[in-house]
Amino acid sequence: MLKRSLLIIGLLMLINQTYFYPLSLQVQTYIFLAGVVICGIPHGAADLLISVKEANDRKVPFSHLNFFSKYLGRLLAFLALLLLLPFVGLIVFIIIGSFHFGETDLNRLDTDSIKGSFLSFSYGLVVISVIVLGHFQEVKTLLLLFQSGQNHAHLINWVDRYKVVMLSISLILFFSTVFIYFLGNTENPESSGEFLVDFSVLVFITFNLPMILGLTFYFIFWHSILSIKNIVAYFNKDNYFPFMVIIRQICFYSFLAIIGILLFGITGFMFLNSSTMVIYMILGLAVLTAPHINIMHIMYKGIRIRGEQF
Repeated sequence: MLKRSLLIIGLLMLINQTYFYPLSLQVQTYIFLAGVVICGIPHGAADLLISVKEANDRKVPFSHLNFFSKYLGRLLAFLALLLLLPFVGLIVFIIIGSFHFGETDLNRLDTDSIKGSFLSFSYGLVVISVIVLGHFQEVKTLLLLFQSGQNHAHLINWVDRYKVVMLSISLILFFSTVFIYFLGNTENPESSGEFLVDFSVLVFITFNLPMILGLTFYFIFWHSILSIKNIVAYFNKDNYFPFMVIIRQICFYSFLAIIGILLFGITGFMFLNSSTMVIYMILGLAVLTAPHINIMHIMYKGIRIRGEQF
């Protein structure tokens, strides 16, 4: 029901942008930034509580020191990779981000199996490809604002020339993995056809919206809200944490994350214009994603092992 409601919102955004009152780039940017603060960052701010609960469910001791050392270690390692080897960092982000997006959207599937893992990855890869390659002129403009982008201009131009081919390959890979996965999982609840209908509408919306609005719709309205819904359901399963504890933790760590992104952006003159604000916000989210993906994978894996459904 929630997914259908979000898809309707996306279609209404598309209809408005196409036929009625198209939003300016500045307004799109403000909506994106507001969405990141309201939903995007908070959906990853419960990682500590998820780890505590997972340790309790597995009946193993939990160490805050161990958690924060690993969490910050992954964060700083990925930040260093993006700063020192931006192209390699981008490839790594596409790989782990694709799996994360797929695992979140397909959380009822057996993504621990080899077939399920490839399906999750190919699903997320299509989403990222549609947002990036489907709007590559906008993306290209943003990338060339930075020295690293200018240094890799030849590579950016190569992607521009072959973007249709790369997008087609991602779609072929996805539908191939869908066929292989469902060939041996005919009784899975996702196999009713609703899965492909939702996916098709999602891709249609993100492809036809402008890049910033498409990113806003997928990351904020779709991915973050669905993640928050899954996290809330996960905590409500046995009322392990009082509601106010969850809210306080999310607010506190969201505040720290926002401060971190702002400091990161200020060092790169984030506030020169709206375009640089967007790209630094995306980079900040990418850095935060590195440790967050692992926590969410542990949560979804625990849910699948216990046979729970949301």
